[in-house]
Amino acid sequence: MSRGKHLSLEEARKKDQLKQFAKERPSKGDEKLFDETLKRMAIKPKKPKSGGRTSKKD
Repeated sequence: MSRGKHLSLEEARKKDQLKQFAKERPSKGDEKLFDETLKRMAIKPKKPKSGGRTSKKD
């Protein structure tokens, strides 16, 4: 496999050049947005207070 303009992920893994792969593809992120999303995914939802419908009746 020949190398073009950028190193492919497959080539980088095979040739142990993941640092070069990452250097060619810099990324930007939003730390606050990531932390908030992670928190919402990880926290269990609160149970509803009594008086709410919890099961269906046939």
